[in-house]
Amino acid sequence: MDFEEFLKSEAARIRKVEQKHLEAWFNHLSKKVPSLKPHAKAFIKACDGGKKIRGALINLGYQIAGGGSQSILDVAAAYEIFHSSILVHDDIIDQSIERRGLPSLYQALGSNHYGVSQAICLADAGFFLATRIISEAKFPDQKKNKALILFSKTMLDTALGQMLDIEKGDPLIIMKFKTAQYTISSPLQLGALLAGADEKLVRKLGEFGESLGIAFQIRDDILDGEVQSIKESEKEALRYKDIAKKNIPGLTKDAKMSKLLNQMAEYLVERNK
Repeated sequence: MDFEEFLKSEAARIRKVEQKHLEAWFNHLSKKVPSLKPHAKAFIKACDGGKKIRGALINLGYQIAGGGSQSILDVAAAYEIFHSSILVHDDIIDQSIERRGLPSLYQALGSNHYGVSQAICLADAGFFLATRIISEAKFPDQKKNKALILFSKTMLDTALGQMLDIEKGDPLIIMKFKTAQYTISSPLQLGALLAGADEKLVRKLGEFGESLGIAFQIRDDILDGEVQSIKESEKEALRYKDIAKKNIPGLTKDAKMSKLLNQMAEYLVERNK
């Protein structure tokens, strides 16, 4: 299986589990505050779609560290809900009217102060729902505690990265905080922690993920037309990708896993969307 096939397969599995958790939340909300059912439906719709890259990387980190429980899909689904919640806030900050070919959540809820306010609240609910799902996942408490500490750090650093982005701060620091950590490093590390990985492997996954995450963001900027020189930016993305790939021998001795990680690096930096 190559990385694209892996990603497609994982996305399908994660989507099912994600919908299960969102439906359970919707049913709970429907009984307590039925007037908010339309808002909950809009948020669930906003969570649909996407490639589920972050959730897939949680399972990949879990496999690298030798994990084998299907419960990892609950954590992957929680992370994807977290991701969708961040996008809701991003769209408000950037005043983006569309997301994944549909109206942004705040637009769908009214495109006014009311819509913005409810979208913020729904995204906040998504953050807490994701935390609860991880807390209730069927893993030993010691492992979950480590995972939740990392997850909380990721949420905090992502918020700082967004604030620095608004301030037009150092691009490299923003890429590390806003993209590299929450898109690549943390998902891999989170999965590995739940499999019982030692500190050395967790650290090496972080180093691999940071370099690859920077390359991933540069590629995003190229695709979004936000770079001054495509040639120089492509060169920089390839440089960070190569730095990331040098870490792979220290992550696994399994030939198939090494191949998958190499394909992942190529895919994330060479993709066209």
